[in-house]
Order: sequence, then structure tokens, then C-alpha cells
Amino acid sequence: MPLHAHWRPVLLVLDAGSASIRAVLFDEAGRLLKLHRRSITTQRPQPGHAELDPAALLAATDQVIGRCLKDCRRGELTPVSLGLSVQRSSFLLWDASGRAAGGHKAAGPVISWQDTRAASVIDRFRSGAGEITARTGLPLSPHFGGPKLAWLVAGDPTLKPRLSRGDLKFVPLSSLLIEHLTGNLLVDETIAGRSLVYDIHRRKWDDGLLDIFGWPRAALPELVPSDGDYGTMRRAGFEVPLRLCLGDQQAAMTGLGATGAGELAINYGTSGSVLLHTGDRPAPVEGLLSNVAWSTAGRAEYLLEGTVNAVGALFSWFAGEEKRPELVRRWSRLAAADTDLVLVPGINGLAAPYWRPDVQTTFQPPDGEHSLGDRLRAGIASIAHLTTDIVERMEGALADHPLTHIHCGGGMAQPPLLQLQADLLERPLHRHRIREATARGVALRLARSLGWNDFAAGSPAGGTRYTPAMTAQDRTGHRRRWKSAVDIALGR
Repeated sequence: MPLHAHWRPVLLVLDAGSASIRAVLFDEAGRLLKLHRRSITTQRPQPGHAELDPAALLAATDQVIGRCLKDCRRGELTPVSLGLSVQRSSFLLWDASGRAAGGHKAAGPVISWQDTRAASVIDRFRSGAGEITARTGLPLSPHFGGPKLAWLVAGDPTLKPRLSRGDLKFVPLSSLLIEHLTGNLLVDETIAGRSLVYDIHRRKWDDGLLDIFGWPRAALPELVPSDGDYGTMRRAGFEVPLRLCLGDQQAAMTGLGATGAGELAINYGTSGSVLLHTGDRPAPVEGLLSNVAWSTAGRAEYLLEGTVNAVGALFSWFAGEEKRPELVRRWSRLAAADTDLVLVPGINGLAAPYWRPDVQTTFQPPDGEHSLGDRLRAGIASIAHLTTDIVERMEGALADHPLTHIHCGGGMAQPPLLQLQADLLERPLHRHRIREATARGVALRLARSLGWNDFAAGSPAGGTRYTPAMTAQDRTGHRRRWKSAVDIALGR
């Protein structure tokens, strides 16, 4: 639809996260005008398996985008640019030869980032682990694309010739969404990094890494910069260019304001991410992840990241264990003010900086009667301790990237967690008042490319500052008990 002189230009953002798919409209001043949301369900057909239904994902995408476009017609708004934020380590087989009965080309379920089934094949790649990390910035882990594809091929040898011919492709979820919206099978660099076959230094697919995992080049989507031309979405009379795709945590990092070297963002969602902007070059640190933060054809910015596998997922686990669904929402109110009980969360294994997918959830001490409040407080503390482990690893290795500001956000960024986090880090934190930081991060990048210099003016101001209040003696005791519990969980 042409841009009418009296119709206001807006940005449309699709945010495909772990628990929901959202479509959001922002105006030129950065005001959030409309938001539509559909929940999505992660299916767990057996232990270690976590899957998403591609037909349900695409149906939810169509619904939320359709509602935003209806809002545009009613409000005389014209979406001038579309951007995506997508969960990063979820992959699927994509059939290039035809569409399934549901109207899409997915040849199976989306294997979620939470899925650890590839742990059963990971040992065959141990000899190449150093090479993988040096080129990709990531450790060898079953959460990423290469091991997931190897697991699929090991279970069904008929897949390999189809992948080699390009009849089948193995692609991240973002590629499925981009193809659904524009007809083009593409992947951006921030998500390509989760494949374990993308070289972050040369910014291209790596033949040596492809050989390690038996991933034919013909089975890859086309690689493009995050800020680029993905094609055009044509719906409901609108023609909207898709101009940006970012991994969800990269988008949240931008939305929370960590856009300069030395700025740190902590995003507490279903999982957690600690993201340090490292400027225009990778800054690898053992046990942490280096990745592209954002890119154009001629430029890339990088980040250093540590992941916490279970934040919101931890309280979903509590809700299931206790058979109390309300714990998903009320954990921060029901937790005790303090406890000496320690929880090492093994939901989806331990991620950074340990990378042990085999670790099980344990309490220390393991016996004795502990109240629900104590157990929930131990869960809160586990998130804060893992985050502190990551930040300490960053600071110890990167003296030339001193931390300047710590920005926090996400749906799980509640006061008890943030106060304890400030105490353990011994640094002040700023909890932003921003709604939909992930979607806003995409919109900020789109606005800059359009020259909308007033966009940030519509971002909510203020927030809450959390300053350390714990005594040094108490902090030392908490950290000592945590490290002892981790050593036991790791079998040290």
C-alpha cells in the first residue's frame, strides 16, 4: 500500500521468543502503539527433548501480524519497515521440494534451544572442540545447530543424501519465519553464529566446520548481515520491506541500552543472558560465548555472552514439582528473605561458564526439611550466582573492556533477584522501565537506518537503581557455599 500523505509511518516488529510470539507497532517518536501476543507451547515428548510445532508457530505469527495490520488500517498508519527478533539456537529440517499439508516447508518439529538430545552424539566431535571454539566463539554444546543435525542424521541415514542435494536444509527458526513472510530462505549473522559452522572472524560459513558435523553446504540457508534486505512482506494490501533480523538477546541488549563497548546488559527471561558489548572485534574468553551483536555488509559489532539456562524455566520447574502453577508468577513474593540452602539448577544442564549438559538439579545440603520459601530463595540465588560467575569471568579476562554500566531487564527481573544480584556483584544495577525491550531493540536499529533521530524520545524514562547492601562477610559466605555446591554437582 502506498504511503498516504496523511497516514503516519510506523515500524512493525515481530518478536518470536520462547514463550510467546508478539507483534508490536512503534511510531517515529518511539512510542509503543499496539502489541498483540500469542502464547506458544514447548512440547517435551521425552527426557532431553524440547520441540515446537512449526504450524502453530506460523499460525501465531500470522495472527499477531494480521492484527497489527488491521490496527494500521483503522488508525491510518503505514508500516514502512519490518524487523524480527528470534530465539537463536532452535533449528529444524526444511523441505525445499514442496510444502507440507499445513502450507509450510518444515519437515519436522523445531528442535528448541532447550533441547539436549544431541548430548548422546557430542563425544564424537571432542577432538575438534578447540577448532570449533576458535572459529565460532562458542563451546561445543548439544544446544547448538551442528550437534543437533548430527543427531538427526545418526537416527535416519536417509537424510544425508537429501541434505547433500539441497532437497532438505537444516535451518534456524528465523529462516522459517523469514521464508514464510517473504519467500526468501535467509539467515542473519547473529543467529548463524549458533550453528557452530559460522566463522565469526571471517563472517562466513566455514568448510572445515561443515566437514566436522557432516553439514553439506547445499543444506544451508543464504547468509546475510543482520541489517540488510530480506525481501518484502505482502499482506492485507500492505507491502512492507523486511530490513532487520536479530537474535533475541542481541535485540534485548540494544533495547536495554548496552550499545557501546564496556556496557553490560543482563536479560532475565525464560533463560538468562549476560551480554557485554566488546566493540568492533571479538573478545574470546574461555567458558563464554563470542558472537556478532549487529552487522551490516561492511561492519560488525561484537559481544561476549554468558547464558543461564533456567530463569523463568526454573520457576516453571518449581511449579511442576510442587504442583502449584501459581509459582510461575508468584515466586518473588513467596520466597524467603534469605537462606543457607543452595540450589544448583540442572534444568537443561548448566551453561556458562561450565557447559555441563549432564548436571542434574540438586540442593545442598541434600537432606533435611526445607520450606517452599527457602527452596524458592535458593532458586533466586542460583540465578544471581551463575550471573556473578559469568561477570567475574568477563572482568578477569578483559581488563581492556572495563564495565561502565550494568543494564537489567526482562520479565523475570524482579526486586528480590535484582537486589541479590547487586549484592553479589558489588555493583549498582539499573532496572529499566522499558516495556518490550527486545522488540524495542529491533525498532531502535530500524529507526536509525531510516534516520528517525527522535525515536528514542518515546522510550520510557527512569527505572530503579539497586545498590549493594550485603556485608562483605555475608557475601563471602554465600559465594563459598555456592562454589562448594557447584563442585559437588560437577563431581569435582
